[in-house]
Amino acid sequence: MPIDRRERSYYLDSVFPYRLAIMSELKWADELGRKGHQVVLGGESIAMHCHHYNINLQKMLEDNLGPEGVRLLVKAAEMANYSGFRALLRQYPRVKTLKSKLEMASVMFQNCGLGIIHFQSIRASGGVIVSPSNHHVTGWLAKHGRRDTAGCHFVRGWIAGVLEAIYRQSLGHYTIEETSCKMKRDNECVFEAKAR
Repeated sequence: MPIDRRERSYYLDSVFPYRLAIMSELKWADELGRKGHQVVLGGESIAMHCHHYNINLQKMLEDNLGPEGVRLLVKAAEMANYSGFRALLRQYPRVKTLKSKLEMASVMFQNCGLGIIHFQSIRASGGVIVSPSNHHVTGWLAKHGRRDTAGCHFVRGWIAGVLEAIYRQSLGHYTIEETSCKMKRDNECVFEAKAR
């Protein structure tokens, strides 16, 4: 069952109000839809949850499993995004340049309601990624307030999966460190990607 016109308009026009020229080839109205009760992007099922679910899951993993819970959250996001983004790249073989692939990733991040992400000075060896606003920060601050450590673990995994798909590397090729985090009340979330 496709997303109705009003819901599609919200995702395509409100969540991502401006269009990138390179992305005009992508048919977001066709790619983002429903298959039964599932939300589908590029033929791949994706999970969309509210901040209550995501932040409670993160807090439970951190509180009960500590660093292993954080690793689990990062790895799960990395694996899911690696698979999904590879499928999207296969579906759109004309999206060839690094710039266009990174733009596609930024659009996908925003269209999935995750927030805004900017890939800066990205190379195969790594680079810097900035998020001035993201779903996990908003959710954490609303539910738990400021924290003393960086906490955008899902976004770290998401970034790793995208870079591994773009550069055709295996899972685990990139480590992503969050050097600034809005959950700590820094001005923006800053991530450093490094090839292992």
